[in-house]
Amino acid sequence: MLTREQKSEQAAIVRETMIAVNTLFIMENKGLTVNEVNELRSKIREVEASYKVIKNNVVRLALEGTPLAELQEHLTGPNAFAFTEGDGIALAKVLRDFTKVHDALVFKEAFLEGQILPAEKARQIAEMPTKEELLTKLAYLLQSPIRRLVVALNAPIQQLATAVHRIAEKTETKE
Repeated sequence: MLTREQKSEQAAIVRETMIAVNTLFIMENKGLTVNEVNELRSKIREVEASYKVIKNNVVRLALEGTPLAELQEHLTGPNAFAFTEGDGIALAKVLRDFTKVHDALVFKEAFLEGQILPAEKARQIAEMPTKEELLTKLAYLLQSPIRRLVVALNAPIQQLATAVHRIAEKTETKE
């Protein structure tokens, strides 16, 4: 059993961590094995995120007076917390893929970019494209008109070069 002082110390550490994140998923953990948790943690680390099981009372203390304070009401039962300062969509995809195979882990709530989302919305986040995918699409869309302009500007020069080449061939054949 933790003393009040130990809970306060842990809450301070959790608060520092939680304030820095832009994405947090509360997952209901109904009995994953140690090997399954280790597998999940390694997958989560690949997307530069963290997965922790923390006592609900410690998390309640940590969340007091923070933008995440509204999540306190959802801290019942066995919970795990997946969070990141980076790409929340990538983390959501890892969690979604893992929950498809392991029924013991279930989405409860999410905190994404300042908004608290219910379980269904938390699952839907995983269907969104990642930042890298969006940037790739944006770069392609920005590149497309420029490429068409270059081709259009290059066409008369290419036609002129083709015409000069044909004239040169005709004069060579006449000689």
